[in-house]
Amino acid sequence: MVLFQRHGLLLTLIGSLVIVAAAFAYEKITGLLPCHLCWLQRWVFIGFAALSLCGLALQRFRLVRWLLALVFALLILVGSGIALRHLYIKLNPQTVSCGMDVQTLLDFFPLWEAVSHMLIGSSDCAQAADFLGLPLPTWSLTGYLLLGSLAIYSLLSRKTQ
Repeated sequence: MVLFQRHGLLLTLIGSLVIVAAAFAYEKITGLLPCHLCWLQRWVFIGFAALSLCGLALQRFRLVRWLLALVFALLILVGSGIALRHLYIKLNPQTVSCGMDVQTLLDFFPLWEAVSHMLIGSSDCAQAADFLGLPLPTWSLTGYLLLGSLAIYSLLSRKTQ
C-alpha cells in the first residue's frame, strides 16, 4: 500500500499514457477508426495524465491535493458515463443513426455543440471493437475506475509535511 500511496500519481500518469498509446496502436493494427465516443474516452485518459502531472508537481499542498482528488472524481464520473453510453450503443445499435465524423463536427460547430453531438454517438460507435473478448469501452471503464481510484487514494492518503 505504501507503493500506491507514494507513487500512485506516477502510476496513474504512466497507465493513462500507456492506454492512450495502446488505443492508437489498436487503431493502426486493426484499421478501425475511432468513433466519437472513443475520442472522448481518450481525452479523459489525457485528462488523467495532465492531472497526474499537476499532482506530482503540487502534491505538497494539502488544498491542491483535495482539489485534484475532486477533479479526478469528476473525471471518473464523466469517463464512466461516456463508456457506459458507448456500451449501451454497442448493445443497442438501432438507437443511433449515422453522423458526421469528428473532424467535420469540430470544423462546422462550436466546440460545446460538437462535443454534445459526439456524446450522442453514431452508428460508428456500434462497430465490433473488442480486445481479449471484451468491448473496448469495458476496458476504458475499468481504466477509469482503477487509475482514478489509485490517484485519489494517493492524493488523500499522503501525510501533510
